[in-house]
Amino acid sequence: MHIRILYLLLLGATSVTTHVSPAPAVLDDGHDLNQVPAFNVTNFEASAMVLSNRNFYKFNVTFYHEAIPIHCEAMGTTINHQLTSIPQTWCPTGSGGGGGGDSGYGGNGTGNNNHQSNITTMGPSVSFKWTEQPDGSAALLIVRRINDRVADTAVYKVTPDCIPMMGDDIFRHQVYEGPENFSVPAYRSSESG
Repeated sequence: MHIRILYLLLLGATSVTTHVSPAPAVLDDGHDLNQVPAFNVTNFEASAMVLSNRNFYKFNVTFYHEAIPIHCEAMGTTINHQLTSIPQTWCPTGSGGGGGGDSGYGGNGTGNNNHQSNITTMGPSVSFKWTEQPDGSAALLIVRRINDRVADTAVYKVTPDCIPMMGDDIFRHQVYEGPENFSVPAYRSSESG
C-alpha cells in the first residue's frame, strides 16, 4: 500500500530536487520517506512490434555506484500497435552474471509476469511497472524491496513526445524514443514502529 501512495506522490511531483541531508518525511499512513541514491537505468528500450500484437520493455538498472546491473524485461499485448501498461513484473536478481541467470520476456520465461522468476533470490527483490497515462504520457516505476517493511522506489516520467508512433500504414507502431540511459531520483519508504 505504501508503495502505491509513494508512486502517486512521485508521479504528481512536477520536479524532484536532491538534498545533501534530506529530512525524513512522514506519509499519512505512518511511513517514513527518505531520499536514497538515484537508480541508474541503462539500455532502456520499449516498442510495439511491427506486424504483431506484442510490445516489449527491457532495461538494466543499477542501484549504487559499481553495483552489478539487474536486467528487467517484460512483454505485453496490444491491439493497436501501441505501448500498453504492464503490471508489476519481477526482475531476476540471482547470483548469475548480469543480474540473473534467466532469459526470455516475462521474467521467468513462462510468460507469467506476476511471479518472481528466481525463488533462490539473494538480497533485495526488484520489480518494475509501466503505466500508460490518459494524457499520452507514461511512467516507469522501479521498486527495490529491501524487506517486508522497507522499499526503495523511483518513478521515471515519459512525456508523449518520447513515445511517438513510427512508420506508415501496416508498419505503424509506437516506440520509446527518449534517452536510453538515465538516472531516476529514488526514495526509501519504511513502516514506522
